[in-house]
Amino acid sequence: MNLVKESLAKLLATEDLIVETRSVDTAQFDVENRILTLPNWEHDKTQVIDALIAHEVGHALYTPNDWSFLEEVPMPYVNLCEDIRIEKLMKRRYEGIAKTFFQGYKQLAADDFFQINERGVDSLSLVDRLNIQYKVGNFTDVSFSDEESVFLPKCDALETFDDAVALAKEIHAYMKDQFDKQQQQQTEGEGDPVAVPSGEGNGLEEGNPLEDLSTGKGQPKSEEEGEGEGTAANPSASDTPENTGGAVDAGRNSGEPTEFDPTVETMDALNDALKNLANTEAQEYDYVELPKTISSKYFISNKEVSDIANNFYVEKENLANQKDFADQYDMHMAREYTKNLNEADADFRKFKMSQNKEVNYMVKEFEMKKSADSYARATVSRTGVLNTAKLHTYKYNDDLFRKVTTVPDGKNHGLIFNVDWSGSMSNCILDTIKQVLTLVSFCRKVGIAYDVYLFSDNFEKDQHKYHEDPSTEGKVILRDFRMLNVLTSSSNNRSHDKQAHNLFRLASSFRGYYSCGIPHRLNLGGTPLNEATVALNHIIPEFQKRTGSQKVHVINLTDGEGFTLKFGKKVVSQYDGSVSFIGRNCNASTRLRDRQTGKQYSFTNDQYNQTDTFIYQLRDRFPQCEFMNIRLVAGNDWYRFKRGCLGYEYGEGNDQAWAEADREWKKTRSFICLSSAYTVQYAMAVSALNNDAEFEIEKEDYTKADIKRAFTKSLKGKKMNKKILSSFISRIA
Repeated sequence: MNLVKESLAKLLATEDLIVETRSVDTAQFDVENRILTLPNWEHDKTQVIDALIAHEVGHALYTPNDWSFLEEVPMPYVNLCEDIRIEKLMKRRYEGIAKTFFQGYKQLAADDFFQINERGVDSLSLVDRLNIQYKVGNFTDVSFSDEESVFLPKCDALETFDDAVALAKEIHAYMKDQFDKQQQQQTEGEGDPVAVPSGEGNGLEEGNPLEDLSTGKGQPKSEEEGEGEGTAANPSASDTPENTGGAVDAGRNSGEPTEFDPTVETMDALNDALKNLANTEAQEYDYVELPKTISSKYFISNKEVSDIANNFYVEKENLANQKDFADQYDMHMAREYTKNLNEADADFRKFKMSQNKEVNYMVKEFEMKKSADSYARATVSRTGVLNTAKLHTYKYNDDLFRKVTTVPDGKNHGLIFNVDWSGSMSNCILDTIKQVLTLVSFCRKVGIAYDVYLFSDNFEKDQHKYHEDPSTEGKVILRDFRMLNVLTSSSNNRSHDKQAHNLFRLASSFRGYYSCGIPHRLNLGGTPLNEATVALNHIIPEFQKRTGSQKVHVINLTDGEGFTLKFGKKVVSQYDGSVSFIGRNCNASTRLRDRQTGKQYSFTNDQYNQTDTFIYQLRDRFPQCEFMNIRLVAGNDWYRFKRGCLGYEYGEGNDQAWAEADREWKKTRSFICLSSAYTVQYAMAVSALNNDAEFEIEKEDYTKADIKRAFTKSLKGKKMNKKILSSFISRIA
């Protein structure tokens, strides 16, 4: 329900307005930060809540943060005039809001929120009767004297905040003057003031129906009417002394006050009733935002990463020519490093030769699908110029004119790869890098811009101290992580080949125990997947600006979920009032809001689903981008992946989907999911990721069955790979 109310408020505001529902008893608006705080109002009539929300949005849109008038006029009088003004402007802006106000105030009046049922409207002061007139005057008779009725058209004419302040001053001066006259009469012993004759000079008969003075029409109003900008009532007065002036009546029931009391009793009564309407015990959400900027230290440039790897492997390469060593151990290690590097380099050369087939297949698929798409979008138009080649067919053919086929330009595409550089990837990191290098080679061949990042928390430790950092309050906290740009389309062929070579060496090192040596800052670590996802809010715009890419495809390659992110929460000590900040988990009681899109997102208590929230936020902020996930599945991870894609539990209407997914997974060790937070997810078994198997027969006296088994084995990985690659190409063609 709260989310619905907040959405209504945002739609009405039509601006970058933040709406929060909190356990407060009154609505509040932060003008500077544009935050509207709504109480947890509870009422069985939704029109009441809608009217209250529309009223508060009116203040957010039209009421400035100007308090300079307080020395000249009391706040309640300004509130009265400002309420009239902003509700009129809201009715003018949204035609349907008038009916919302009508129904909402009707219910509030029926519930006696203004505390007038026992007292009677005629006993109220001028300001109270004005408040009643413009809130519930459509179904409550309110009388004004001739002297008071001059304020009604002035209320109807309010347009600016300055107008509201000026009218509040005028009403206040009138009320004060009436009060002073009453005090003088009482001092002189003149008794009660003389009543003003009823209806004098107003041109209307006593008891006339409600009249909209803003339009000048005196037609009776039904419930469906009263939806105009002003709702002024019949200005006729009864022949009672109670309607001679508001100030006189303001204290009549309180023992003839000696000092002027600038209150609006009906407004106070409404506010008190609304406080009772607010449920201060309801669950309160923590609203958090992404950091506006991310420090440049979290992004390691392609050159810096390249220099680290180059310097390290140049040092290892020099060991091959070194002759003098401190001891036998150093010599043994040097020879071992040299041997392992030579093996990795030989594997790299072999890989480059074998990948050409896959790259060529991808290029062919891409060109075919791109051509088919262009053909589908092509339009044919006649030119009005005769086609001389068809003139001989004029007796049986009416189509004798030349045609022009127009093919609309396609969008520039770009790819961003985020590779999980965590310790759990060690067993499959080499095969993962092979997949990345294959996709990158494809991109270079067809001219698609790309960047490849490794997300890691091992590059440089930077422990965050929540308790002393006020900048974390209400912000998602990004802990230790780095985005390492290892490959980019902006590098030339020579630099690219060197970087790809070193990346292959680095991945090969994890096959054994540091077999080729690993630069300390490039070692595997944790899985800051959520941090890397949040960082895309800054990476994508920069990438688009630098490459001119109109549509960006983001591909995550990971074998698991990331750490749970926290947000900064201010805590005030109950003992000494000291202020500190803590890191609190983003969970079901937390809402993520994006000021740029104006949308809010919910978290769950399941840490595995936190990434989904950030992906949904990215998809709304970058609607022209696609977000893919290549999930490397090992062991029992298939169940977790399937649950995230198809539903939390088996038997909740997804039995068939689960069964089909299991059959596909068992058959191909892969699965394509289109029903998750990502645009598409690809599940790939870690055991089937290596597609290096060649068609080899180990036996010398082989049979037909041996040939069949060897051939099937060699095609097993390639079959899955082609399925994934075909789907991938279709997404970007």
